[in-house]
Amino acid sequence: MAEGVFKIIFEGWRGMKGKSPGCHVLVVLVRRCLKLESKPEPGNLPLIAWFLIQTNNAKNQKSKPNIYMNICCIGREFAHPTVKNVEFTSAQSLLDFDAVIIDFEGLVRLQHTGHIYPFMMERRKNELSEIMTLGRVVVVFVEQFQFEILLPVADVNPVQSHGKRMAFKGSNMLNEFWVSIKESMEYRAYWNGGNGETFAFVKDKPEWSVAELVKHGKGHLILLPWLKWDGDTRSASYKQVCNWFIIALTKLIDQLNPQTSDFCLPTWSAHYGWQSEIKLNDDLIKLNQQKDSILQLIAEKNHELAAENKLKILFTAKGDVLAHAVMDIFRQIGANAQPGDPGRDDIIVEFNGKLAVVEVKGKKGSAAEADAAQLEKWVAGTKEQREINPKGILVINAYCETPLLARIEPAFPHQMLKYSFQREHCLITTTQLLGLFLETRANPEKRVSLVDSLFSTVGVFDGFSDISTFLTVING
Repeated sequence: MAEGVFKIIFEGWRGMKGKSPGCHVLVVLVRRCLKLESKPEPGNLPLIAWFLIQTNNAKNQKSKPNIYMNICCIGREFAHPTVKNVEFTSAQSLLDFDAVIIDFEGLVRLQHTGHIYPFMMERRKNELSEIMTLGRVVVVFVEQFQFEILLPVADVNPVQSHGKRMAFKGSNMLNEFWVSIKESMEYRAYWNGGNGETFAFVKDKPEWSVAELVKHGKGHLILLPWLKWDGDTRSASYKQVCNWFIIALTKLIDQLNPQTSDFCLPTWSAHYGWQSEIKLNDDLIKLNQQKDSILQLIAEKNHELAAENKLKILFTAKGDVLAHAVMDIFRQIGANAQPGDPGRDDIIVEFNGKLAVVEVKGKKGSAAEADAAQLEKWVAGTKEQREINPKGILVINAYCETPLLARIEPAFPHQMLKYSFQREHCLITTTQLLGLFLETRANPEKRVSLVDSLFSTVGVFDGFSDISTFLTVING
């Protein structure tokens, strides 16, 4: 019942002074509000109306979301100043947080790089279980991922499927939450529900769950479709989506774990105070102003640090992830780098009127003559297609699963050098390319000459072979 109706009862009584025939209407209205078995006495209407107003005010007060909730996110960069982005493989404990958001898509990408080890998964699973046992909340944006290795659920078989048409079923509390977020959601997988309360499903297929609320201990696991984003954490639209989601989530968490209060101060009490209270209020206002600027600075530094961490893909990854990272490096050093035709060369690079075909490989061992032969095949094809003689550049992340200091064997073995030298290939490791990039960033005046050296090198690139000149070993 809206507060406005309660006020109508009170104002109506005051205007009629209990004498108007319309008073009978108010009696009926109050009886319906309170579901009374018998009609209340007209003289009690003002007291009843006041009670309804105060009850509604208290209810509204308790429904305000907890804006001070401590939340972290794993698997994506969450663009919200109060959410801390945490690397899955970091030493940061999840028990520091009231709620944990996990994007399975990010974990799938990390799995493909081979950097999630079983002991890491076991540690995080124990932390998440303990978080919920303590009465806190874990939220998951679902992708096709084996639930049981990380979450306390059983017999869940996610099926990879992308779509946007979803339907709701469930309580008013969950409906309010779903209405607030559904426009920002698309499902990347559906599964057989049963561990908890399914509240969203693939439209016309109620047995295919895409959102589920699971009780665990004193806390909850909230399985959700994927929160849409294009990978740009700086975009205003993504920041707005994250803001709406956090508002809806904190409100839902408050409803899942209601906080009781013995007494609420009336609003008029705010008009009275004393010196120490006034000073504390002033101090709090100043601190909040500082907090906003600090949180903004923290968000910016988190974004910058995430960009720096992505550079480590160069000496850890293979496949498309590595190729995209190499292409991004060429762009950052001022070259026009574009992906080659599907199934052919990895990258086409143009710089100061020169053209290069770049083949990128991540390998458990060293490079091989077969890699150089594949590069030469793409060089010949590009020459025929564009009627220009391009430079062939072979970029290798050799021994990609071995820590850098343990990579003691040459990345380019002697038996392949003659073949590449005769075809004027440039052979460079991804770690050397990282060193070149860091040098151009620190000394922009060297950028052109360093990039030109990739085009002029025949054989193994001789710069930045000693990683100690640009990398630091961090203990701990």
